[in-house]
Amino acid sequence: MKMFFIVMLTIYLSGYVYIAWRITSGLNMHSYRAAVYFIFIALFVLSVLAFIFARSQSPLSPVIVPIGLTSMGIWGIFITFFILADIANLLNLALHVKNFRLYSAYAALSLSLAVCVWSLLNSAFILRTKNITVPVANLPVSELKIVQLSDIHIHSATSPKTVNAIFGKVMKLNPDIILITGDVSDMPLNENGKFEEYGFDKLHAPYGVFAVTGNHEYYAGLNAFLEIFAKLGFRVLQNENVLIDNLINAAGINDIDHKNRQVIEKVLSASDKNYPVLFLSHQPESFDIAAEYGKDLNIIQFSGHTHAGQVPPIDIARRFFMKYNYGLYKIGEKAVLYVTSGTRYWGPPMRFITPSEITVITLKNS
Repeated sequence: MKMFFIVMLTIYLSGYVYIAWRITSGLNMHSYRAAVYFIFIALFVLSVLAFIFARSQSPLSPVIVPIGLTSMGIWGIFITFFILADIANLLNLALHVKNFRLYSAYAALSLSLAVCVWSLLNSAFILRTKNITVPVANLPVSELKIVQLSDIHIHSATSPKTVNAIFGKVMKLNPDIILITGDVSDMPLNENGKFEEYGFDKLHAPYGVFAVTGNHEYYAGLNAFLEIFAKLGFRVLQNENVLIDNLINAAGINDIDHKNRQVIEKVLSASDKNYPVLFLSHQPESFDIAAEYGKDLNIIQFSGHTHAGQVPPIDIARRFFMKYNYGLYKIGEKAVLYVTSGTRYWGPPMRFITPSEITVITLKNS
């Protein structure tokens, strides 16, 4: 494991060196070479420190964490456009366009800066309410409004005001049920009553608030997460299934079991087949197994985890190579999956294409 981290850090550092080299060599900035390399090496150091300070109560956290995490996004965006520029430069070996390497470097730098600025603005100011209607058989009421939150990723530099505003917006939607599909926090929230500042107690719904663990609950402290949600009266579904007021089943699995066929089958088989099933799984890969039960049950799976990629190159890779990246998916007539882009973000406070969202899924009796 130690060797793995050393290799990954070396690759990560090499990316910053590559960016600095492409800027200075591509734009003939030889007299500024030392300054450019210093800037990008400093961004590397800050990005590493950000992971340490993200779980710390240090007074430096509100400065180091945002800058360091933003550095990660800068890394991905700059590398994407400069690699594309280098591919274009290789093609130009056949075309022989004069000064093409200089023009491609200017283009890559300009696009990188523009995408960085837009991604920061998108993440900071856009929180979309995504409305989706799903027809469902066997629903005892004409419609049921469900609000899904996911991937809030609270860390030491997260403003309580921001999270309170999100929860306030949720309550204005008047949900019947609230679902939280994991990755609530990147740090223990139960220290010194810290979680109270974020306004979780604002969240309530007539049929309850239900949640499952995400992978970050295991990193940040699973017991702290369970303790806080129990205190709030939120039901964390840990490989279990409950029938809500003879209305609908709510089933949920622990993130560590999201690919465990035996666990998923056991949880879903406990459903009352007279009612639809709200199936909470932080990671969407569970859907292939869950959909097999769609022959007998109306299953609506709620997932997150992917963040719709956030920034290049991850958003590009996920869009083309991930089976369930973002949006609504269906297998057969009875199995539906919705993968949210996330209520906030993980890592860099940046989003290029898909904004953060509060998902409102209205189930209608078909």
